[in-house]
Amino acid sequence: MTARTERWLTPLDVRLLRRLAVQPNLVRAARSLGIGRDRAVYRLARLRRLFGGPLAAAHRGGSHHGTTRLTTLGRRLLDRAGGHARGTNRFRGVFALRPSPRVRLGPAAELEVGFRCRDGAPVTVEVDPDAFVVARHHFPLSARNALDATVDRVRPHRDGTAELRARWAGRRVRVALTATSATRLGLAPGRRAVLYVKAVSVRRVGA
Repeated sequence: MTARTERWLTPLDVRLLRRLAVQPNLVRAARSLGIGRDRAVYRLARLRRLFGGPLAAAHRGGSHHGTTRLTTLGRRLLDRAGGHARGTNRFRGVFALRPSPRVRLGPAAELEVGFRCRDGAPVTVEVDPDAFVVARHHFPLSARNALDATVDRVRPHRDGTAELRARWAGRRVRVALTATSATRLGLAPGRRAVLYVKAVSVRRVGA
């Protein structure tokens, strides 16, 4: 791999930085991503070596006791990667317990989820842009959700990533992927795409 490729932020890196931006506790941020603290520490150490400085700094005393906050470098790289929390896809719907836990967003849209709550309760859920797997056609995959979408726009970034804007069941969806993947899949405005996302990647907001 080239040196430039090694300097890319991986989807997991972006997710970790995004979580630290809104939840400055390394253990909790790692747990929300389904990884351990040691793996999160390893990722931050790797990024420090690649980019020549810390992307997050631990504060063990004073008013910041027990927190890990993004540095100026970390915030800048997160911005460049499109990693703002406001870029997260947010949907509102009604929870249904049967035939399997899901959130019904409308007559033609629903998302299977990995959490449970009261049947019929109004809920809001989020899906990170980098939680999707993009394909041009349906194929066997363990992800419980397969969203038939239409591409609106593909925006490549200078760091080798790309942002896909798509429409699914009348809703706008943001997807993060590499520019190479976008080119290989032939993604372009008007093309159809299938957006796969695991049930556990659909988070309930405010739970």
